[in-house]
Amino acid sequence: MEISKLSEYTSFVEELPKDFCLSRGQSGDYPLLPSALRKDNETKTRKFPKRAIRNFLTQFKINSYQYMDAPWDIKNDVEWMLYAQHYGLPTKLMDFTISHITSLLFAVEKAFQTDTDKDAVVYFLNPTELNKKNMEQSTVVNVSGSDSVSAEGYDGPIAVQGRKINSRINAQKGLFVLFQDDDEPLDITADESILRKILIPGDATKEILSSLFSMGISFSHIYPELSSVSKDILLQQDIDDFLREEE
Repeated sequence: MEISKLSEYTSFVEELPKDFCLSRGQSGDYPLLPSALRKDNETKTRKFPKRAIRNFLTQFKINSYQYMDAPWDIKNDVEWMLYAQHYGLPTKLMDFTISHITSLLFAVEKAFQTDTDKDAVVYFLNPTELNKKNMEQSTVVNVSGSDSVSAEGYDGPIAVQGRKINSRINAQKGLFVLFQDDDEPLDITADESILRKILIPGDATKEILSSLFSMGISFSHIYPELSSVSKDILLQQDIDDFLREEE
């Protein structure tokens, strides 16, 4: 489905079955794979071999202790991934959120940053059906503080949640999908009972971003940092210029 206005997006969400409670916005229509499993655009081969991904996490554990207040409180590899991903390490986790309006903001956030009219997308996920399919459990897996949670051994991606380890995850109402080493992109393997998608044409992203800002939905909401204040101020200028041109 394709939408070009904020009102069309909210209408779609209102009609969406409630089980599709997670979503993810992307500024480009690229495969649903986490950073550790993505492929090079030219060679079409994986950027990181399996042993490298495992070594990344091992090295993070070894070298991060001195910078963490209570590293012994992390009980399993999935929760280690949550920490590591926040600081830029490629992992097998992909971010989703329970806030569909946040997903829309992520989808159009680069509307004024590029000269290309690249289409944006928002994916909507039914975590109950995903976990039923790949681990025969209907609930989202809580990975916090448990020694028994494994990062491997599932039939495909599963939905997980952890502690809100930082202000970004809390502000973005974040949850995650955990992939296995050899998983294909979720948009290829999941049917409509698990995953649905809307496309936002590139020439509509500026108008939608302007509408979001007019409702008080800005980057300070999803990135609660001082840098976001500056970003919002500059973006408001871009929006004002765009609206004047549209008049």
